[in-house]
Amino acid sequence: KSGEEYGAFKARHEKASEGIREIDTPAEEMFLGIDAGSTTVKVLLTDRSGNVFRPYYTSNNGNPVPIVRAYLQKLYEDWPDIRIVSSAVTGYGEEIIRNAFRLDTGIVETIAHYTAAKKFRPDVDFILDIGGQDIKCFQIRNGAIDSIYLNEACSSGCGSFLQTFAGALGYSPAEFASLGLFAEKPVD
Repeated sequence: KSGEEYGAFKARHEKASEGIREIDTPAEEMFLGIDAGSTTVKVLLTDRSGNVFRPYYTSNNGNPVPIVRAYLQKLYEDWPDIRIVSSAVTGYGEEIIRNAFRLDTGIVETIAHYTAAKKFRPDVDFILDIGGQDIKCFQIRNGAIDSIYLNEACSSGCGSFLQTFAGALGYSPAEFASLGLFAEKPVD
């Protein structure tokens, strides 16, 4: 309803990440995580404390393999002795990335989201994932995913649609989101 309410919302969510920072050099042991989504690729490494090293986020242009390859080549060029002790991938491109780069494991997106949410909010009971091509809503009861709702017929409202629509109006996705958050007459 206001800038103050939005500020309180951001502060509440940032508090959950207190103690996690972006580090400039890798720790002795690092963990590689990749989200090969339907429209984007997210890659990062973490240390045992969850600190983030080399986060990367970009459009996948329909082919995540060369993006992940370039990321890893640059990583090993800059840090030839980096020790990645475990690796995992999730998202639409999970199988192709896992096999192309011999990652240790693939994780179903809903389980990846739940595991992450539980770390920051052990009592999490609802997760909303607005992906590039779908929206997943899932309810958690008694420590397990109880029900999942997925839009199957229409992708309007999904990330790819919103990004394209924002661009058609001359806005970046971040600008478009800000306009929506602070609209004088928002959609109910």
